Amino acid sequence: MPARLHPGVYVEEVPSGARSIEAAGTSTAIFVGETERGPLSPTKIKGIADYERTFGGYKRHTLVPGAAAAVTLRYAMDVFFQNGGTTAYILRAVVSSATTGARGPVEASSPGKWSENVRVVFADSSDVANNPGGFRIFVVYQAPGAATASIVERWDRLSVNPADENYAPDVLARSLYVRWSAGTPVAKPAVDAGVAGASPNDQAILGVAGAALINGAGGALDHPLKDDGTNEGTLGTLLALLDEVTDASLLVVPARLGEADSTVEQRSSAAIAYAEGRPKQDLFCIADMPRHATAATPTLATSQTVTSLGNITPKSNFGAAYFPWVEVSDPVGAGRDPTVMMGPNSAVAGLYARIDQRRGVWKAPAGLEAALLGVRRIEFKLLDAHQDELNPLGVNALRVQPAGGNLVWGARTLQPASEWRYIPVRRTAIFLRTSIYNGIQWAVFEPNDEPLWSQLRLTIGGFMEQLFRQGAFAGRTTREAFFVKCDAETTPEIDQIAGIVNVWVGFAPLRPAEFVVVRLSQIVNQKA
Repeated sequence: MPARLHPGVYVEEVPSGARSIEAAGTSTAIFVGETERGPLSPTKIKGIADYERTFGGYKRHTLVPGAAAAVTLRYAMDVFFQNGGTTAYILRAVVSSATTGARGPVEASSPGKWSENVRVVFADSSDVANNPGGFRIFVVYQAPGAATASIVERWDRLSVNPADENYAPDVLARSLYVRWSAGTPVAKPAVDAGVAGASPNDQAILGVAGAALINGAGGALDHPLKDDGTNEGTLGTLLALLDEVTDASLLVVPARLGEADSTVEQRSSAAIAYAEGRPKQDLFCIADMPRHATAATPTLATSQTVTSLGNITPKSNFGAAYFPWVEVSDPVGAGRDPTVMMGPNSAVAGLYARIDQRRGVWKAPAGLEAALLGVRRIEFKLLDAHQDELNPLGVNALRVQPAGGNLVWGARTLQPASEWRYIPVRRTAIFLRTSIYNGIQWAVFEPNDEPLWSQLRLTIGGFMEQLFRQGAFAGRTTREAFFVKCDAETTPEIDQIAGIVNVWVGFAPLRPAEFVVVRLSQIVNQKA
């Protein structure tokens, strides 16, 4: 407060007492599965380019020398972003026995079979005349299915001086392929035989031996970073790593290509259980049903799906399941127009994001607006009779409709016999819970009395009214749409003594018009 020493007008700014709540994001998805390579912690990406740079492509190395297997997660990323997804976290699955190989002071950036195909070449720095202690590292990698290896990274003018901006451990921390081995003394590695120093041309630097290495012929510089692991993982041990992710709202565990039906059931069960059991209850799981590829007819596939549903537990309103599988293009497949069958949950996750951005999380992600983009066809053409079996159990059908093509034609959770039967109702509650939780952190340690209670009512009430004006709730007025109560009734003296303030928030959810009934009758003209 300024000193008032002379008569006059003094202007002071005082806080209004109203604070704003920022709406939580609803379209960021977490994907869990195997990749070609990449870090083991949840990593945020914002597009296909981000994914490929960090996690690789459509194939991964296997334990069979020279063989490659399809990476389901890469196909999942295609359909997720095609259908409207914008941001995702990737959690790479690797067996616990996977190890990280090394050559000298350098090791692979992550464990997995991929690192057996990484090689490093040590050479003098390009400015060796002025910096005899400097060195350079070439990283060579042979991608899955590729006939030859290639240089993927070049790190020049590396230093062993911690004060230098090119200090080797710090620079290699930015590499996608290698790291300076933890605990290894930082010293200039021995330059490989036959490698030149200052030439700007890669081949001239590497010499004959380096050229042989790049071309896959081995030679004196063939020092692979050996590893005996494989890119597979147990889902239950992986999901605990997601506890650190607080800004995602969807959980997707794509069924792997060629995976057994029973394994799909187990993976879906683990994912749904994790989403339901998170302390903040801020994730909604989109699960795949097994493919049932051996079913000869849609009727038999529907019957097998009903049986599989009995093996998926828990039946939670924090999850939804979709059937049948979908066919998408295979950019790396053989033939003139290759395709691959995959579970629909990745495409549906992108659809959730698209509907959220256009209409809001309270709009059901189903109907004529819910076309699946990038989907060539739906494996089984379900009819009304088939959906009559699936819908009451909470399995959402993908249908082909003349007016819209390949559509999502269901919006139920896996707990259809509860007040949380509809996906938009549950997701709206998650959205409100997360937004309010994040938006009132300022209230912690404030004096627990009426001034705090009124601020909470004002802050949360303003947020709820804004959503009401956007059409998020049922009701014609704010009184019918929501309430916020925080006073001496919700927080009696015993709670005040315990340091507890209780806020009651209620909302009238918008439920989708799942059944539209039109009644027709004849008008019989009667003469007077």
